[in-house]
Amino acid sequence: MPIVVADVGLLGLSALAPREWTLRFYDSRHLTPDQLADAQALLVRSTVQVDPANLPDSVEFIGTATIGTDHLPLPALTARQIEVVSAPGCNAFAVTDYVLATLYEWAETRGRALHSLTVGVIGVGHVGRLLIERLTALGIQTLGTDRPRFEAGTYPEHQPLDKVLAQADVLSIHVPLHHHPVYGTAPLWSPEYWEKVAPDALIINAARGGLFSESDWLNFPGDLALDVFPGEPDISEALVGRCWRISPHIAGHSAEGKWRGTRQIVSALARRWGHAVKPVDMAALCEETAGPSPSESDPWLRVLAACPLVETDQRLRQALSGVSGDARRAAFDQVRRAYRLRRESETVN
Repeated sequence: MPIVVADVGLLGLSALAPREWTLRFYDSRHLTPDQLADAQALLVRSTVQVDPANLPDSVEFIGTATIGTDHLPLPALTARQIEVVSAPGCNAFAVTDYVLATLYEWAETRGRALHSLTVGVIGVGHVGRLLIERLTALGIQTLGTDRPRFEAGTYPEHQPLDKVLAQADVLSIHVPLHHHPVYGTAPLWSPEYWEKVAPDALIINAARGGLFSESDWLNFPGDLALDVFPGEPDISEALVGRCWRISPHIAGHSAEGKWRGTRQIVSALARRWGHAVKPVDMAALCEETAGPSPSESDPWLRVLAACPLVETDQRLRQALSGVSGDARRAAFDQVRRAYRLRRESETVN
């Protein structure tokens, strides 16, 4: 029976996994040779550190239940002829719930009328496109920028980045982290572009922490809502104090999003090996895991019920207060692990 080493947090894995598989679970950011011994496949999340030198020759497949692969050493894995599969779009709805909840609370806190705001969406992939659709349906003006998709002919509505930065009251970032010679995103924009952003704007980053440096954030005069951080999980006290809202990399942590991510990579591995995944009732699994879906009739109230942010912000600030070094990094991870999966504001398979 093939051995599959898997993150203990992959929702529904035991229920889905074909009967032919032997599952071996781990619960840390690092994998040891003993944990990987004789494994044929590795199923991970974004927090794990995969060291190709520690992978036995038996590993032929790595599936990450995340929308991207920038946390994996792809060139080394490709050289080893290891198939890598991700789960694009799995948590898009959950991330848009997070952004909408942040937007609503910020407008309330700052005395801004929601329908007077312009939201700039930077990166129009699965998350960015869905966010624009949801904002438009709620009567919020949007500006989307995605030069790679525009030049590929898949996003004709693209607006230049400098225009979006200058005109938006809120900027929501949804791009991958990569070092492409033309479309690189680290940093996402050059220093002179910061001057184009309104000093009272809100920037929401629920994409990747490495898109900007800590000094970029500390020098920006407006409001910051960060779910991801440079150097995560090592977050300085200065950056915590600078942010209007913080959360421990949980923007996409809905039961539905976790389920979709698990299902996508398990299905890909099962196809590779000619196995059949077991049937699972998604609605029942999500309700058992995270309780009932929000029932409010108003869409904004459903979003706020689905994704409460104030408590999460306070919990993380309290955990990080007065600790440093390894204890501080461990505190971040502990709050992230303890975060209770939430339901999404609407039912989407």
